[in-house]
Parts: sequence; C-alpha cells; structure tokens
Amino acid sequence: MSTPPYGQGRQQYPPYYGAQPYYDEHYYGGGQQQTYDPRVSYAADPEEPDADYYVPHYTVLDPEPEPEPEPGYVLPEVPVSAWSVDNSRSAWISRGALLLILLVQAGLSYRLDGSAFAQEAKFLLSDGPVSGVLAGTGLAGARALSLVWALGATALVFGATRLLFNPRAGLAAAAMYSVLESTAFTGRYASLHSLSLFLLAAALWLLAKTRQAGPAAVLLAAPFAALAPFAAYSAALYLPTLTVLAVLTAYRFRGAGALARGALFAVATGALCFAGVTLHGMPRGWNAHGTQGAAGLLTDSAEWGGLVLLVAVIGAVGYARRARMGEMPWAEGEAPGTVRRSALGLTMCATALLAPLYQAWLGNGSSLHIHLGFGLLFAVPMAGLGVSRMMGAHFRYPQIGIMIYVAALVVGMAQTRDLYRPPDSAGMIGALRQVADAKGSYLTDDPEISAYYLRAQTEPGQWHPAPRGTALAAAVKKGSYDAIVLRAAAVPGQLRGAEHYRLLAVLRPSGEDAGRAPYRIWVKR
Repeated sequence: MSTPPYGQGRQQYPPYYGAQPYYDEHYYGGGQQQTYDPRVSYAADPEEPDADYYVPHYTVLDPEPEPEPEPGYVLPEVPVSAWSVDNSRSAWISRGALLLILLVQAGLSYRLDGSAFAQEAKFLLSDGPVSGVLAGTGLAGARALSLVWALGATALVFGATRLLFNPRAGLAAAAMYSVLESTAFTGRYASLHSLSLFLLAAALWLLAKTRQAGPAAVLLAAPFAALAPFAAYSAALYLPTLTVLAVLTAYRFRGAGALARGALFAVATGALCFAGVTLHGMPRGWNAHGTQGAAGLLTDSAEWGGLVLLVAVIGAVGYARRARMGEMPWAEGEAPGTVRRSALGLTMCATALLAPLYQAWLGNGSSLHIHLGFGLLFAVPMAGLGVSRMMGAHFRYPQIGIMIYVAALVVGMAQTRDLYRPPDSAGMIGALRQVADAKGSYLTDDPEISAYYLRAQTEPGQWHPAPRGTALAAAVKKGSYDAIVLRAAAVPGQLRGAEHYRLLAVLRPSGEDAGRAPYRIWVKR
C-alpha cells in the first residue's frame, strides 16, 4: 500500500511549542508510533505529572572534610590527691631525685664512726644463722650491709607512697625518712634492725603494689611481714597495721572483698610466725620491764619524731578533707571516699605512737630511738603527702617544702651526733692486749667489747661483767681475776689499797668524749 500524499490521510496539528509532541500516525498493523519533529523544542510542563525529566549521569558532592591531625600529647589520668604526669621522662626525673636523697642518707650515716658498741660486739660474737655470716665480714662489713638495708627501706617507702598517692608525695616521704635520727643511726649500726625495717617496707610496698590484684596476691607480702619480728622483735608491733592496710589499700577497688584480702594476709602471716616460733623460739626482749618514767620516754619520743608526725597529721587531715588538690578542675574520675581516706590517715599516723606508748608502759627505754623509726616508716607516706599539699598546686609554695626538709635535716643531724656515742675503747683494748691471754679470767664493764676485739687471743667466756658494791668487794678480796677494767670517774673504794691488785693505767677520753669517765685497769700482782 502506498503512502498518501502530504495532507491526505494524515491528522495534522498546528505547531505547538509545549509539552505535547507533534504526532504522525502510521498504521502498520494497527500500531501507532510517536515521532518527534526536530523543528520543535520540547520543554517540561510543570503541570504534567507524567513528564519526562532529564536526569544527569553525575552528581556534585560536597568535599569531604580533612581529618583532624593526631594530637601531639595526651594528658594522662590525673592521680588521686595531687597532680603529676607519671610518664617515662618524669619517672627518670623521680629516680634521679631519689638517688640524691639516698646519697644524703648515706652521707649522714657514714659521718658516724667509732669503735663497736657493746650490742654490736655481742651481735658479731653470736653464732646465729645471719649474725654468724655477718661476723665474718667484720664490723665494717656488717655496718655497710646495714646501710644497704636502710637505703633499700627508703627506696621502698618511696615506691609505696608513689603507688598510694603520687611520685611527688613519694619523693617528699623518702626525703623526710632519710634524714631521721633513727634512719641514720640504724644505717651505721651493726645489727638486724635495718634488715627488719627493710622487710616491713617490702611488705608495705607489696600491699600497695597488689592492691588491684586478686586477694591471693597478698600472700606475696606475708613472708616479709612474718620474718621482720625475728630480725628485730619490735617489728611485731606493726603486724596489725599491715593487716589493716591490706584492707584499706584494696577497698577502693574491691569493696567488701578487701576484707577477704586482709583475713588472708593475717592468717598467712600468723601461720608463718607460729612456724618460726616453733623452730627458733620466741624473740627475746619484747616484754622486758624497766624502771624509767613514762613521761620522760614520751618526751624523748616527741623530740626524736615529733616533727615528722606533725607533718603527717597535716597530710592526713588534708587528705581526709579533699582527695585531690584541684590543680586541674576539669579532671574527673573515681576517688576514694571520705571514710576510707580518714581511716588510712588515722592508721598511718597512729602507728607512729605504738613504740613510744608500749615502751612507756613497760618503763623500758632500751633502743627507743631505733624503735621509733619502725612506726615512722608507716607515718612518712602521710608526711610526704602533707609536704606536697603545703607546697600547693603546681609547686606554688616550694619554699615551704624546702623549709620542712632543712628543719628535719638539721634536727636529725644534731640528734644523731648526740645519741651515737660509741665507747672510746681503742686505748683500753691496746692496754689489755699486753696482759690478756687464753688462760686468764677478766672482769670488765664492757665484756662484749673486750671479747670481740681480743677474740684472736682470748675466748668470750673469759670475760665477765663487773659488779658493784659487795659483789665487787668480794671478787677483789678473793683475787680470782687476772685483770679488772672499770669505767668510773673515781677509784672505787673496794680497790683502794687492794693487796692483790695494782693500778696499771688510767685512760682518759679526748676530743668530743672528754667529759666521759676514764677507763681504769688493775692487774693482779
């Protein structure tokens, strides 16, 4: 079939420049085809819902923001009670400051020198498992080892205080403890007192170190606590304090579970102490009564440890009032409650009073200046916190900390020189060396000293303590001793005109000991 000419058989529309196209209908099998006239411009009719829209094949997106740069430094969590940054650099600074503190402590101890005390000589002559080994090192070796233990105790005090509070309080605590009279004395005293202090300090550090661990971790501290009383009996007074601290140090992290930790520590320590008593017997001297007045002993205790205890009380009160110093007001975090803070401060400060009160009750001031150091070992962490609080936020008042340290240093130096008065026995030993032999029997005011220095040519059993009064008169009358050595300001009446003895020498002390009584030596005619 042919196509009809233009205008015939075709429906024609006038040109329309709207949404409707120009249609040309062709009948091919009844179909209809829509065609577009290229002369017509087609625009979308906004009123036509079925109009076709042009959709581009790409979209324009907003540019992605550039990632923020990594921070060059991130502030760590603020420690409880004071501000400090405990990173690697500050850790090395703390170690350097601690080394300087230990050097000062060593210098204070080494300035004390002289012949052996009677108790030192007795210790070196004993055949115990530890003293027997130390006796082979001599007096100088035993004193050097005591200094090592004393320095170790100071370092452990720093570590325990740093864990409980912060490094700044730890350094202040170590500085206060290092200049105490008892610390300097025990560092130059050939005995096991410094070893006992080291064991107590190790137990305290382990309690602080394991405060966030399980209850069984407290068993690490039990052997150190149990051994301390067998080195020095006075350490037994502080085992209850360690038990209380086993609870208080962990209560913040474990709640009521800290009570199980304290019970476990008490049972383990008690069992080990019972085993030690069964094997080696009860430590001697812990309940020896005397006749000294309680008021005088308490006064002496206040002079030797009052300054540190006062600063510790200031630290405990400040810690009970506020857990943090507020140096970073925006810092938040969990802090121990008021009850726990108060209990911790009260326990540490009250521990310093145990030795003075106990020995005042006994009326026995023997080695009180040494035993004070055991209680102050537990009080100085609070003293360090007190110094830190008084210096203020960001070391606002450093002069206060310097003043306290200098005052403690001067007091400790003066008291140590006053209390550390070894007998000037060199002249006496030199004179006895000419008359003593392995067959004689000797009476002296210092039998331990003579037995120690003359151990190469005599036996300890040859030396006997000199009595006074009628007992001395009877010994002089019998003439049973080959030599008599007395330290007295005047000649005893029992030896005046004695027919069996003659005066060999009068050895008067010189220098700082010029005011002390001279040694007088009589030998058998």
